[in-house]
Order: sequence, then C-alpha cells, then structure tokens
Amino acid sequence: MMNIVDVAIVVVYLFSLFAWAIYIGMRETAEDFLVLSRKAPFFLVAFSVISTWVGIGTTVATAASGYDTGISLAVTAGIGGIAGIFVAAWFAPRLKWFGDIYEAHTLGDFFYRRYSVITRTCASVLVVAVYLMLTAAQFVGLGALVKVWSGIDFEIIIAFSAISTVIYTAFAGIKSDFYTDVIHFIVMFFVLFIMLLPIVMGEVGGMAKLSELPSSYFDPFRYGGVSFFIAGLIFGAGSVFVTMEIWQRIYASASGKSARKALVLSVFVIISFYAVSAIFGMSAKILLPSLINRDHVLFVLMSKYLPVGMLGLGLAGFMAIFISTVNSTILVASATLAKDIYGTLYAGREYDLLKVSRVSTLIIGFLGMVIAYCMPDIVVLSVNAMFMLLILLPSVIGGFFWKRANAKAAFASIIVGFMVMLGFLSYNPNTAFVPGFVASMLVFIFVSLYADHDISENLEIVNGWRDEIFNIKTK
Repeated sequence: MMNIVDVAIVVVYLFSLFAWAIYIGMRETAEDFLVLSRKAPFFLVAFSVISTWVGIGTTVATAASGYDTGISLAVTAGIGGIAGIFVAAWFAPRLKWFGDIYEAHTLGDFFYRRYSVITRTCASVLVVAVYLMLTAAQFVGLGALVKVWSGIDFEIIIAFSAISTVIYTAFAGIKSDFYTDVIHFIVMFFVLFIMLLPIVMGEVGGMAKLSELPSSYFDPFRYGGVSFFIAGLIFGAGSVFVTMEIWQRIYASASGKSARKALVLSVFVIISFYAVSAIFGMSAKILLPSLINRDHVLFVLMSKYLPVGMLGLGLAGFMAIFISTVNSTILVASATLAKDIYGTLYAGREYDLLKVSRVSTLIIGFLGMVIAYCMPDIVVLSVNAMFMLLILLPSVIGGFFWKRANAKAAFASIIVGFMVMLGFLSYNPNTAFVPGFVASMLVFIFVSLYADHDISENLEIVNGWRDEIFNIKTK
C-alpha cells in the first residue's frame, strides 16, 4: 500500500492536471481541439510526439517483454519505430502542405480528397478499430499500475480510468495535451532515468550482472522469430508513417520544417526509453524471478525501490502519461468517427464538429473499456493494433506518388488486406500483418494498373505538393 505522502502527491498532481486541461479546453474552437489551429511551435510538437510514443503501452509492454524474452521486442520495435519517424520527418512538409491546403484533420481526409467517399469510410473504420485497441491497451496498463500499488480490483480500476480519462479528453482536446506533455515528460524522465535506473542497477549489480542472463535474452530474434524481427524492422517504419498521431502532430505544426525538426529530435529520446524499459524488464528477471504477471514488472520495481515521495511522483507521472497517451488515441478515433464516419453519413447537413467530436470521445472511451475487459493483454493489443495500420500504407504512398493509383485499387486493397490478416491471426498473431500487407500491396498495384480513375479522384495531390515544397522549406 502507498504512503500517505505518495497518495497526496498523486492527488495534487492529477487534480492540477485536470483543472489546467479543462481550463484550456473550455476556450477551444474545433481547430484547437483537433489540430491546435495549425500553429504549434517546434518544442511543443517534439514533447507531444515523445510523450505520446513512450506512454504506458510502450514502456510497460517493452519492460514486460524484457522480463520474458530480453532485448528482442525493444530492438525490433525501437529500430522499426525510429526508421518510421525518420520517414515521417522526411515526408512532413508534404503532409503539412496537404493538411493546410485541404483543411485536413484526419487520415480519412486524405482518402476522401485523393480517392473517394467509400474509400474514406473503409479506411476510417479500420483506423477506429486500431485506436480502440490502443486505447484498451492504455486502460490495461493503468489497471496493472494501480492494482500493484493499491490492491484495488483490476475491473474497478479500468472502469474508473476509462470514465475519468474520457471526461478529461472530452474537455481537453489536443491543445491541452500539447501543453501538459512537456510537464509529463520532465517528470517521467526524472523518475525513471535519474531515480529508478541507478537504484535498480545498484540492486542488480550493474550491467555485468545482466550479462549473466541466458544468452537467449540477448537474441534479437527471440520474441517472434527471425520472420517477426525482419518484418518488424521493414514494416515498423511503414506502420509509423500511417500512425494518425504523427499526422495530427504534423497537421498541428506551425510549418513543415518545424514538424521535421520536432520528429528528428524525438527519435533520440524515444531510443533511450526503449532501452531503459528493456533494462528494467531484464533486471526484474534477476531481482524478481517468480513474478506472476509480466505486465506488472515496471510497477513492482517502482513500488519496491523508489523512496517515499518519489514513488508518488512516479505514479502521478505514469498516470499523467497514460492520460496523455490515451487522450491522443481517443482523439484520433473520435475525430475519425466524428468527421470521417458521422460527417459522411450526414453529408450536406450542418453539424457542430466540436460537439460531435466530444460526444465521440464518450463512445470511444466506453468501447475501449469493453475491449480492455475482454482482452487484458497489453503486448498483444499494442503489437496487433500498430501493425494493422500497414494495410493502409500502399494506398497512402501510392496516393501521393503514383498517378495510376485509383479509388478502386485503394478500396480493394483495404478490404483484401484486412480479410487476409484476419485469416492469419489465429495461425500466428505475431506475423499476421505480413501476409495482410503483402496482399494489400499486390491488390493495390494490380487494380491500379488495370482499372480506370473515378471522377471523384483528385490527381493534383500527386504533384501539387511538388509545386509548393520549396516554399514550405523556407517557412
């Protein structure tokens, strides 16, 4: 159980967070709520990318995997993610151009502007499904965190976290998220790197003691085999490129150049979080060899080794990071639901985008809670959700660079890729995304070559950004 000092720190930290976020949120427009009026400065974008990326789903999943399989998942996800962020950084001016010219808020906006309404709907349904799973992963992570420290039933924690987070997100939007992310990052860096890491390393006996673990713990292929490792490196970069949080941050940036700088800076910090999370997991294997639930690794270490006060700050920081990350995942899903699905169903009618977006957060939060109850495995939720987005990659890349790419090809590739992935999930859930992506890519290329363009398509997107790119770079 927690000391009263730790409890007080958590309460004050979270109360202050909620009050500040709601204060900002009540002054928002729809543009503020979704993309910070497209004026976010470089440092806010960088901190937001970092805080969103290294949320509970990443740190807890990597530490849990480190406990079971060593460095494998950290290396695979880390290198793939880093490559993906560099690709996104290279592409940032193009996405910023598209977002500004077409007033885009979502990934679905691209499918609508480039292809067709039906393609937008298909892509948007997939995006909502993915971000529901990522939201559920955050709920599971918070449930594990609070259960270790409080002893409260897991189911009660998930319900409470879902309700409180949805209320926060409905008022806060992305504007509050950007500003509070700076504080969350500073707190988590201090607790994990300055406080916990030296203590755990001292208890273990240093890196030399970690090297005494079985050699399999240093095998990068252990988590899912060679095929998962290679696929993770190759496709990890692609999955980041179609990650909606990245698109939102680029849309929100003051310029394409600013977005690029923020993404490059975030890479180096994200590497360190992957590394230290894996070290915590491997250290726990030595210090706590009989731990029953791997998802509790990081939280048990904090509870056992952090002094009074620092434990409360660490818990508050993790809960704040959870809130920040789940805020982002809910915002992506709710924006997609509000604009791309609701907006399509009620096309031609006037509606309040801000109001519909806030109602959508309630729906997404509830569904995420249900998934967390049904599938309380943070690693499975995180891995499958991220790689499922790969099905959209051929349509996105082709839509920007290939004039032959057409709406029929995009629609067919999404449907076929998703069905193939579902078929392989029961056979091998760790690598089901590979045949799904391959099928999506082949169908996209074949149909693009042999089908004609629809009248709804906008081929100016293929070359339009080329005419503006030099102006974007100088902004």
